[in-house]
Amino acid sequence: GEFTVDELAREVGTMTTTVRMYQAKRLLAPPSKRGRVAVYDRSHVDRLRLIADLQQRGHSLAGIADLLESHDRGAPMSELLGLRSWSEPEPLRLPVAELFQRLGGDQINPELIARAMAAGLVRLEASDAIMSDRRFLEIGEALMKLGVHPATVLDEWNVLATAMGTVADRFVDLFESQLLPTLEGTPLPEVAAVLDRLAELARDVTITALDTALRVRAEHYLPR
Repeated sequence: GEFTVDELAREVGTMTTTVRMYQAKRLLAPPSKRGRVAVYDRSHVDRLRLIADLQQRGHSLAGIADLLESHDRGAPMSELLGLRSWSEPEPLRLPVAELFQRLGGDQINPELIARAMAAGLVRLEASDAIMSDRRFLEIGEALMKLGVHPATVLDEWNVLATAMGTVADRFVDLFESQLLPTLEGTPLPEVAAVLDRLAELARDVTITALDTALRVRAEHYLPR
């Protein structure tokens, strides 16, 4: 919908002077113009509600300005909302020679490194390698100690990454089709809490399903 400044203030439960003050401080984007009338839209409503939520969390207007500027430059909304970390990547920088040694030495070749780079797992800077997530290296090392070839580790990563993308898409569809319609007008931190809980449940059901599938298949190799 569209709003005049008075309608916008009523929509979010504030005063027109507050709206204009936020504009003056560049916390709120300027409205469009219809002749001499300033016209606001839903993005202004969402921004004002976000500002109010951040104030309730104890942020000053100066601090909110910094947060919003970071968000406008591409920082994730989770940083603004205090959303719990969803298993963030843990990058690791190490010499290329050490990476080769840890990943099997003579089993590593330029083709494997190129494939790992194409998968977004590693990039090279001069004589250093930067792993996008140290856990891939640690899990890869553990698998190779069991006797799995590095090329197979990379193959399985690519297959599993695709499979997990499909799982994530299903939960996104679930959120958009069944939860999001019930959250219209809900303060953003409450939406974040729903997303947080959905992420927890998605992890739990994925791990449970994997455990069950592994147990069923493992029984084939165990004596009865």
